[in-house]
Amino acid sequence: MGDQGKTGPHGLLFRPDKVMITVFLFLFLLVIWTQVNFWYEQDLIHDLRSEEENTLILQANALSMGVNKRVVLLDSLASFTQLHNTCESMEEHFFDYAEVLYTGPGGIRNFAIAPGGVQQYVYPPEEAANVKGHDLINDSREDVRNDVELAISSGKVILSGPYELRQGGLGLVAREATFIDGEFFGILSMVIDMPVVFEEVGIDPESDNVVLSASNGTVFGNPDVLLKDPVVQTIYLYNKELTIARIPEGGWERAILKQTYVFKAITLLPVFLLSLMAYFVLSRQEDLTSSVAQRTRELKMEKELTQRYLDDSGVMFIMVNAEGLVILINRKVTELLGYEEEEVMGTNWVDRIIPEADRPMMRDICHSLMDSGTEESQYCECSTITKSGEKKLVLWHNSAIRDEDGELTGILAAGKDITEIRKNEDALKKYAEEVSIKNEQLKSLDMMKDEFISNISHELRTPMNSIKGFAEVLHSESVGTINPGQKKALDRIINASYKLEKLIDSLLYMASSKKETFSCSFSMVDLNLLLEDIYSNLLQDADSKGIRMSMDIVSSIPEIEGNEDHLGKVFWNLLNNAIKFTSRGGSVSLKASLIGDQVHISVEDNGIGIPEEKLASVFDDFYQVDGSPTRKYGGAGIGLFISKKIISTHGGDIWVESSEDKGTMVHVILPVDHKERTISDDRDEYDSQ
Repeated sequence: MGDQGKTGPHGLLFRPDKVMITVFLFLFLLVIWTQVNFWYEQDLIHDLRSEEENTLILQANALSMGVNKRVVLLDSLASFTQLHNTCESMEEHFFDYAEVLYTGPGGIRNFAIAPGGVQQYVYPPEEAANVKGHDLINDSREDVRNDVELAISSGKVILSGPYELRQGGLGLVAREATFIDGEFFGILSMVIDMPVVFEEVGIDPESDNVVLSASNGTVFGNPDVLLKDPVVQTIYLYNKELTIARIPEGGWERAILKQTYVFKAITLLPVFLLSLMAYFVLSRQEDLTSSVAQRTRELKMEKELTQRYLDDSGVMFIMVNAEGLVILINRKVTELLGYEEEEVMGTNWVDRIIPEADRPMMRDICHSLMDSGTEESQYCECSTITKSGEKKLVLWHNSAIRDEDGELTGILAAGKDITEIRKNEDALKKYAEEVSIKNEQLKSLDMMKDEFISNISHELRTPMNSIKGFAEVLHSESVGTINPGQKKALDRIINASYKLEKLIDSLLYMASSKKETFSCSFSMVDLNLLLEDIYSNLLQDADSKGIRMSMDIVSSIPEIEGNEDHLGKVFWNLLNNAIKFTSRGGSVSLKASLIGDQVHISVEDNGIGIPEEKLASVFDDFYQVDGSPTRKYGGAGIGLFISKKIISTHGGDIWVESSEDKGTMVHVILPVDHKERTISDDRDEYDSQ
């Protein structure tokens, strides 16, 4: 009889057409399942990339700060060579000075001074055996010679590496040329132990998911990371660039493997169940009538379940047959495009919803899928026309559907509306451009403001000098006798002229301090005499307001290196402010003491004080605590701004402590010998003085 297949009491059980239908349904559901899993995986990877980028930004910033806070120590070593520029002095003091720098932030391999380019002084001593006597200028390595020449010619800190060091280990070398009386003295070097810095910021170069590359082509870590679509951050360090890239442990796919396995397992179950149910519906027949009825009911239920699955997916699904006619859509199509189901079914979907300009591209994709002979898929972005004529930008994923013999049965197009996403991207880009333009305009206005202040201050100085000069001549009675009332009036004019002259000088200083060419000369300044003179000049103003003034300056304060005129502006501003903002019956005190190699000056009052939330802004230019037109106290709001500039120029620090309605205390720290230094943030020592 031949092999006709297995039969049951009601006829043939396995028939080719039933198997074909089951396979077709399974392929169809499998395509949908693949598409849904694709979107889910993309969302997981997108979220994971955001987390990795945030982590990388924090690590890159911390790495930059860690290197910078160590490189700044090289400036302190440069100041040391200026002070001890003879062999005897350098031999005597180098190890003690270098020991202080070495025990600071940690992560420093060594400090070295190379007079004439030959390394002679190395700390710690155990590092000397590897580097002492080494001629940097004639180094056998071309990159080292180039960096040394660049340090000498530029006068700036130059970074080399990171690379394997002569003395072993991985390091970043910072070099700076030092000059004495304009003549080249030597090269200062500092080796930063990069593994310590990496560990400090939580970076493990030995990890398989991190790679660091330098601008010189050196790579640390796993270079394969660069081939796995990593997140990347560039770190700019002086003349060097370091690029850090990372991926999750094991890669992106492995990082989301558990979540995707669970999701696939959950979503794959309905596919098998629906396919299995279809198979049994088709394979079990009792009689012709009941079989047809049962099949109809089962297929209807299957279609409803499939349609519900498609409707709940959140993505547009359009399935067309081999002729390009729509045979299935989901609810998302009718919601987004506004067509009723019957208006789309049986039509050519390209002609119905794709704009004429994009139709050739979509037809080429469909023909490519039909002619390829595989089940490959293609992505494209194109406009899609709604029933009302509105255009929406849709990301389409087109997949060819073939039967088990490889014959094309149709194409499944899955579309996601990305109109708002692109609009938001365009809006963000436009906003960024507008912000950039506004920023340039603000810079231009700030320059115009500075020029205006400078010009008007110069214009005011000439008539101001005339007013003050003639008032002083009249007051001295050189041109005739005046009565007491006139003399008192002239006193007020001269006093007001003095204050206005101070304001004009402050405006000129503020304008000039913002120019790149600004500089000031330094000489030895007797702080005792300077503070006593300013105190005496302002004593009359305090007496006129009924304010008690006191001064406590220790006699051991030595002369300091600085600019007497500029420092005079600072302490005049501080004492004048204290008197101005203190009510009658209050008190103002001026104190100065010596702490180590620094001078601590404080001005304290029990006046109106400053609200805590406004303390951070008191050093801004033109800032007024009370900026209203009806404010009680006058002033241009530039005194503390200028004071901050001047004290910073002198290598010092200035800060304010204040409580509203209780008073204010301004602290100033000045080094006895002016040089670049880092001011300690631990101010408890000064606050107790």
